[in-house]
Order: sequence, then C-alpha cells, then structure tokens
Amino acid sequence: MKKWIHPKTKTGDAVTGEYYLRRQKINDLFWSYIEKRSDVLFVAPRRIGKSSIMKDLVASAPKNYYCIYKNIEGATTKNLFYKRIFEMLIQRLSWTKKNIAFVTSWISKYDIKKIGKDSIELGKSPKVYQKEVFGLLNEVAKEGLIVILFIDEFVEVILNLRNKGNTEDAISILHELREIRHNSDLKNIIFVYAGSIGLHYIVKEIGRPKLINDLEPLNIDPLTIPEAKQLINRLTKGATIQYDKKNQEYLINKIEHLIPYFIQLMIAEINVIAFKNDSENINTDLIDIAFTSATKNTANFDDWVKRLKDYLKTNYSFINHILTYCAHKGKINIQEIYDSAVEYEKNENYKELIDELVKDGYLYEKNNVYQFLSPFIKNYWLYKNPILK
Repeated sequence: MKKWIHPKTKTGDAVTGEYYLRRQKINDLFWSYIEKRSDVLFVAPRRIGKSSIMKDLVASAPKNYYCIYKNIEGATTKNLFYKRIFEMLIQRLSWTKKNIAFVTSWISKYDIKKIGKDSIELGKSPKVYQKEVFGLLNEVAKEGLIVILFIDEFVEVILNLRNKGNTEDAISILHELREIRHNSDLKNIIFVYAGSIGLHYIVKEIGRPKLINDLEPLNIDPLTIPEAKQLINRLTKGATIQYDKKNQEYLINKIEHLIPYFIQLMIAEINVIAFKNDSENINTDLIDIAFTSATKNTANFDDWVKRLKDYLKTNYSFINHILTYCAHKGKINIQEIYDSAVEYEKNENYKELIDELVKDGYLYEKNNVYQFLSPFIKNYWLYKNPILK
C-alpha cells in the first residue's frame, strides 16, 4: 500500500518555517514603523496569526536590530512582568559576542549561573525587577543598540491584574511603559505588543485609555483569496490529499473568514477523515463532513467563550444572548440589540460591547445589521446553545 503523506498542518502553537505563509506587506509596514522608532500594537481578530507574524519578524529582522519574542501570559504580577522583560534583555544581548563586555558585568552582578533559550538562572534575584529593567535599558541605550521586545499576550497580564483586584499595578505598568516611550534617551528601545483580546477595551475599562493612545496600531486583515490558495498549496505540497481548482474554491467559500487557523483546521480534518477511509480523493461532500466534524469538536473553539468570560465578566450573559440570537436567526439588527440591552440593563454601554465583538472577530456589521464573521463560530454557538431563550 502506498505510504500516506499527511499535510503540513499545525493548529496549536504559532507556526513557523514551512507551516507559515509570510505576508510581506505586513512585514514592510511593520519595519516602516520601527524606522520611526514607534512602539507597535498589533490589532486583529482572534486566531489570525499575530504570534506567528511576530516570530517571523524576529527571524527575518535586519542585522542591526536586536529582536526577541516572548509569550508573557503567565506573568500574573507586576514583578513577574518585569522579570520576563529582564530575562528577555539578558537572553538576547548574551547571544552576540559584540555585547560580551557589559553582559559579563550583569553575569557578575546577578550571579547568573545559566542563560537558556527560554529562561535564566540567577544566584541573586532582585526584589524589584522594575528597577533593574530600567537600569538595564539605560545601559543598553548607552551602547547605541536598537532593541525590539516582542511581547505576546501582554493584554493577559493587564487582564490578570485587573481580575485579581490589582488594578493599580496594571495602571502602574502602563504608566511606566509610556514613560519609556517618551524618554528620548530610550528611543532605540522598542516594545511590540499583541494579545488575544482587545487592549483598548481593557485599558479603557480601568479608566486609563490615554496610556496607550500613542502606540502605533498595525491592523492585520484576514488572508486574501490568492493568499488562502497559496497557503493551501504550501500545506498540502507533496501530501496524499490534493485539491483541484474546484475543491480548493469550495473549501475557501466554506471557510469564508480566511484566517490561517481555520484553513489549517479544515485541511487537517479533511486529511484525517480521508485517511481513516483510505480515500485519496476528496469532494465537496467530504469538505462538508469535515466542517461539521471540526465544529462539533468544541476544543477547537472553546477559547472563544473563555476569552469573553474572562474580560467581559458581568457583561458575558448579555453578550452570549446576542451571539446566540444571531446564530439562530442568522443576523441581529441594532434595534434588537438595544432592546436586549435594556432587558439586561446594559443600555449604557451596549454599543461599546458590540463594537468589541466586531474587533475581536466574532461579528461584522453592515448597515446596522450584525452577522457572524465565521461560519465556524456561528455553528459552534448553535451547537453550544441549541435553544434560543
């Protein structure tokens, strides 16, 4: 029997290498912001590939930039946040011989026993990492180096602090980062932020929207149809399951909201079903079956609910009602939303909440009528909420 060759799909962590489709215009726009020494905030719906883009930017950075990426979601306190920044600085600058002189002084000062890819081992741990970070940043600035820190899931840190009642620490971090941005001596220290939820919403909720209004927003759109086709071809190159023009177009129309995660998910699901059935040929019926199967595997989409519960908190019941109504009826207009807002006592901030659903990739709006952006998320909401109350 001919050996089955599976596609190069990856639906968990951020993708790199052959799994990743570079979108050069995004990269070019990003570096144009960096040339202006702007701190950047990636703005995009969920699962669109922000982490993958950040990792690609680090990997393809010009030689004169010192870049490092880190997911800091686990930083649940202010001190842990700065500990992550501290580690990033030492890790990145220790990788090149050019910086060995002043990195050696840090090794002595903190009794650094090991510098690994993901962490460092200190003999002397500072009590207040924020002070140490500011000291390191000033040392780096004196060396004339351009350092770019790619901070993934930064929003989670602010959210965690808020949820634990440490709002003042969240505000303090935002103030201090803004202070770095406005310090002319630190103009070559650049922070790039991303997260799975809207930073603007959280910062506005804690009453400090001005603290991030100087960040340069970089919007990431879904893939174009040509880009989606290119990704499909890349993932299935040499694989047993191949897509002719008809099946490729049907798959793209089925997914509709063309983000890399959904494309990877469908290609993986189609491959599994075909593999189990020993069928090397696919058709539109198989694509439909794979779509239903992927939707019913709620682990693929449960995070969409968790995120809303985490950052919308007491507003979640209202939002869930809106999404459930929209899933059952196919759409919901602004008057129906307002009527529900009155019922849930959310009429004062309902528009702001609905706008957040649009920004995070749940809904889209046209002429004051809202519909699900993705058939996947719509069907998932129907599956989880089979009864419209």
